[in-house]
Amino acid sequence: MSACKKLLILLFLAAGLLSCGSKDPVVAEAYHAKLYQSQLAQMIPDSYSPSDSARLAQLLIEEWVQQQVLLHEALQVLPLSQKNFEKEIAEYKNSLLINAYYNYITADSTLFEVSDEELEQFIKKYESRYTVNREIIKINYVKTSKGSKITKELKELLFDDERRVDEKHVIEELCADSIEYFLEDNTWLYLDDIQNEFPIEIKNKESILTQNKYIETEDQDYHYLIVFLDYKSQRTLNETEEEIAAARMMLTQQKKKDYIQRKVDELYQKSLETGLIALPGSTH
Repeated sequence: MSACKKLLILLFLAAGLLSCGSKDPVVAEAYHAKLYQSQLAQMIPDSYSPSDSARLAQLLIEEWVQQQVLLHEALQVLPLSQKNFEKEIAEYKNSLLINAYYNYITADSTLFEVSDEELEQFIKKYESRYTVNREIIKINYVKTSKGSKITKELKELLFDDERRVDEKHVIEELCADSIEYFLEDNTWLYLDDIQNEFPIEIKNKESILTQNKYIETEDQDYHYLIVFLDYKSQRTLNETEEEIAAARMMLTQQKKKDYIQRKVDELYQKSLETGLIALPGSTH
C-alpha cells in the first residue's frame, strides 16, 4: 500500500483539516503554518503496517504542532538580536558545501589504498608508541563440570596439536552450548586476566611454551583443560587483526587528509596567479 493511500485511511487523526478534494490536503495547522499530506507521507515508511502508520502519523503530527507552538512563542518573546541567525546559517551552509566538496573529490577510494609495505612501515614506525607493558598469551581451553564423562575425550583432542587443529569441529560439537570453551588460535589475551580466571599460577613464564604448554587442573566446581599456544612479554600495535585494520584505516584517512590539503593548496595558488583573490599588501 502506498504512503498516499495509507494516509487517506489514517488521516482521521486530522479530522476537520483534511479536504478530500484538495490535491495536497492539509493534515495539521498551527499559527498559520500548515503541514501537508505529502510532507507527512514522506516521513512514513511504505513498509509500515496500517496500524503502525497510524501511530507514527499521530506522533509526527503532535510533534509538528508542538514545534510550531514553540517557534511562535520564541518569535514572540526573544529580542531581535537573538532571532537573527543569518550569520550562523550562512556559516553552516558554507561548511556543508565544503564537506560535500571534500566527499566529492575523495569519492574514488582507489586513490587512498594502503599497500602492505606502507602498512608495515607505519607499524614499525609507531610500534614503540603503542607498546603496552602487559604480558599477552594465546590459548585454547575447555571448562567442564567435575566428573564430566567427556573430559577424557576432550583432553585427548585438545592436548594433541594435530588433532586439536584438524578436529576442532569435533571439540565444538562435544562442548555444544553446555560447556565453556575457547578455541581461537589468533586472539591475544592478557596473561594476568587468564591467571585470575583459572586456578593456575605460572611462576616461570618464559617456559610456558616448553614445560607448561598443557595444563589440566580443577577447582571446587570445574575441571579445566588449557593449552598455551604463544606468549609475549609486551603487547604491541600489530597483535590482532582489529589493530592492523585500525592502522590501515588511520593511514587511509591520513592519505585523504593529505590529498584534500594538496587540492586546497593547488586551488589557492591558482586563484592567486589568476588574480581572483587579493591579500593585504598584494598588487595585481
